[in-house]
Amino acid sequence: MLQEENTPFFLGVNFPWLNYGHDFGCTQGVYEGISLAPARESVEREFAQIRDTGATIVRWFLFGDGRGGFLAENGIARKPDDYLFKDLAAALQLANDCGLRVCFSLIDYLWLQEHGGKRPAHGHQHILHFAAGREAFLQNVLIPLFEEFCGHPALFAWEIANEPEWAIREFHNARQAKLHFADFRAYAEEIVRAVHEYGSVPVTLGSARLMWARAWTELGLDFYQAHYYPGAEKKTRQDLGRQLQALPPLDRPLWLGELPARDPSNPDYSLPRALEICRAASLLGAAVWRWTKPAPDASDAAIGRIEPGELRGWNQTEQNRVQNA
Repeated sequence: MLQEENTPFFLGVNFPWLNYGHDFGCTQGVYEGISLAPARESVEREFAQIRDTGATIVRWFLFGDGRGGFLAENGIARKPDDYLFKDLAAALQLANDCGLRVCFSLIDYLWLQEHGGKRPAHGHQHILHFAAGREAFLQNVLIPLFEEFCGHPALFAWEIANEPEWAIREFHNARQAKLHFADFRAYAEEIVRAVHEYGSVPVTLGSARLMWARAWTELGLDFYQAHYYPGAEKKTRQDLGRQLQALPPLDRPLWLGELPARDPSNPDYSLPRALEICRAASLLGAAVWRWTKPAPDASDAAIGRIEPGELRGWNQTEQNRVQNA
């Protein structure tokens, strides 16, 4: 790692969504965006509580699986819809008012996968499955988005994609993973250039595992990002500390974008200890999964949500450590 010992540690939480795919813009004729009073008031309350834990970064999914937020014609993205910028502006204003910054994850891996009818269909689901569709989404939706919020003080970063490896055949041997690494890597590089040219905001990519983070070097990212779940790393037989020690040197800082509040499959896992390991390794920071409560049938239901008091307690201990250093 390249950070110095006194580099700020950006503690964050994953506020992945209020309503997946519906937070920003209109979705299949239904509008439930953040600029509406009920959603805005809910986010305002949650952000105030996040601020009180000492966290400063919120990670939030933007387009999700692509079901809303922009208009398309014949499978080609044409422009942001009439609500997208309004909702983004509301979210960023709420963050700014609470002294928070947002890392917006633009694309969820579910949008990159091909599901063969195993997930509910929507009109935009195939837009990123072919080169012309990806290019149109960049030119007609993402670049206007970057321009609109260029240099916004409440933006921590634009994140190209959440865990794209689960849609890439070289990483994930599954029927729904049909995207070639070379194709997505080239697209990610285009997005990096666009953010730097039009956005004046850092850009990152949310790699699913620490061992895969180096696959995204040489893209021009401003910092690397990886996710860590003990249950997903049983075959490596390496805990978080050992994995960080085993990482080859990186030319940019590393942020742990997802770190579970708990892991039922690993009773020895402790979030405070994991955060201490991240800080001792001079990482850029870490964000806990998750702040909002998962649905009872969600894949992460067993992980649950972070207890605010636990995060507040760790942060207070960290502040005392820094003051006494």
